[in-house]
Amino acid sequence: MAGNRNKDTQKSPIKIRLKAMKNGYQSIYLDCYHDGRRSYEYLKLYLVPETDEAAARQNAAAMRKAEAALKGRLRELKKQPAVNKRLVPEDVPQADLTLSEWLVRFKDIQRSRGVKDLYAIDRLRDIIADMGGGEVKLKAVDKDFCLSFMEYLKTGYRTVSGQPLKSKTVFNRQCTLITALNVAVREGLIPSNPMNRLSRHERAKTSKGKREYLAIDEVKALIATPCQREDIKRSYLFACNCGLRLGDVRKLKWGDITKDGSRWLLSAVMNKSAKPVHIPLGVQARRWLPQGGKRQKREADGLVFGSLPSDTHINAHLKAWAEKAGITKAVTYHTSRHTFATMLLTLGADLYTVSKLLGHSQIKNTQIYAEIINRRKDEAVNLADKIFD
Repeated sequence: MAGNRNKDTQKSPIKIRLKAMKNGYQSIYLDCYHDGRRSYEYLKLYLVPETDEAAARQNAAAMRKAEAALKGRLRELKKQPAVNKRLVPEDVPQADLTLSEWLVRFKDIQRSRGVKDLYAIDRLRDIIADMGGGEVKLKAVDKDFCLSFMEYLKTGYRTVSGQPLKSKTVFNRQCTLITALNVAVREGLIPSNPMNRLSRHERAKTSKGKREYLAIDEVKALIATPCQREDIKRSYLFACNCGLRLGDVRKLKWGDITKDGSRWLLSAVMNKSAKPVHIPLGVQARRWLPQGGKRQKREADGLVFGSLPSDTHINAHLKAWAEKAGITKAVTYHTSRHTFATMLLTLGADLYTVSKLLGHSQIKNTQIYAEIINRRKDEAVNLADKIFD
């Protein structure tokens, strides 16, 4: 019986996998291979080092939840109609996978992680096809190919209107390729990312740009101003108080928010870095959670902000809302993340703590916010100096 059970498990199109984390935990996720495509679903469940019986019980509970999720996904899979036409044939050996075929799979992986804005992957695939690199085998993508790609981005490619790409667009397409190749490394398809062999002079550069954020008085002005879409207003002000990116807000589930005594905690795996973050939710953050329906009706796997429109529509509503509130800054959804960081530093939080709350892998990524605060201090002192001129 045991042998048959193992055999059935091996044939399952969905399997439970574990990924080691730097903090000693293991992240539990589902590995799905269906219709010639592989995708992943991170369950936000973790195995902790079993140092005592409590940890062992916690791990057993996490595995039971993972097994329940596995059975649920298998049931959903059986209900789906078979896909007759595949962008990537199932019988293509991984060693023969072309770069273009890998980008199709990469797009599916990103979609399974909750990434909504997949336009950049399509544009990258078009550009690579335009330069004649779509049929290059993934394993043959080397430093020379990457150099040719960067040169084509900078000087060869032309838009429909005949214009070269803007430097910011070149930088963004470069970042998409880097991410796609990083995922290919994690999948074991290539040993290393050849883009990492390019020097900083060979890569595209972009200026740091101005990180727009809202002052506390401006946040108060938004609170006092009605927005045409209440769900957008709530999600934006929620993000101002927890620092989540829009993609992470979109996939946030009620099960990610827990209460231990009087302490509320948000635990999520960030789309961009695949890193887990644990963010305490204060009164102001909880204030903007959707209020419709009773708490017991909010299923753990239900989305908190499930009715949000596309990124473009969200930012259009934010612009109109900010103008109505008398704010002249260019407000996009990402402004909420910058607002969260600068607000914490202004109120005295240390840089290390803010870095952890934002999910930054390196503290230098958080340093830019400290520079913003320092500039504000300099400007304040200069205002005082002008009084005595």
